[in-house]
Amino acid sequence: MSSYKVIDDLVKTCKTGQKSPENSPEKESGRVAGQMLVMTFKPLILATLSRSGIKDGQFEDAFQDGVVAFMEGLKKFDPGRGTGFNAFIQVYLRQYYKKWQSGQFNHSIKPDKTLDDPIPGREGLTLAEVIPDKEINLEADYIEREEKSNDQKRLARGLSRLKPSYRSVLEKHYYEGRTQTEIAEKEGVSLQAVNQRHDRALKKLKKVL
Repeated sequence: MSSYKVIDDLVKTCKTGQKSPENSPEKESGRVAGQMLVMTFKPLILATLSRSGIKDGQFEDAFQDGVVAFMEGLKKFDPGRGTGFNAFIQVYLRQYYKKWQSGQFNHSIKPDKTLDDPIPGREGLTLAEVIPDKEINLEADYIEREEKSNDQKRLARGLSRLKPSYRSVLEKHYYEGRTQTEIAEKEGVSLQAVNQRHDRALKKLKKVL
């Protein structure tokens, strides 16, 4: 089952729960689905927040508000309009943080609340479930993982564009840990040839990256 199908099913379950009576099985299933969606889309909330230019000192409040905005967007989402939830919520969060940064509104949770207090009308979520761990810089961690992933993709694309003889030298040297002398012996060419392939491969790779 694709991730999109899983998300669509969770959204459907959540919206069914929103319309169901309190204490009904459908209502409880909807709450659980809502919590799962928040966890699934937390990286998107963080990414949207990190790109919005909000100051570091406001990050935690802005993240909490983003979770609340996500749940509001989930309530407003209408699958009958033909737009997928992924596309809808991305636009919704971008617009939300633009308004947040401009000071049009701020739903930040007040400090007199406790971590066990539920967020009113937010599908049973508590503050403890949505507040980032203060010991972890979630924004920096997410950006670092995204940059690493993007670097790996660029490197893979770059390697795929090299001549096989150039790519072979880099893979054997950097991935397999072989010396250039060992590569020369393995491929039956001179050490000078391996040196040239190595240097030319790096130059071409730098242009791609």
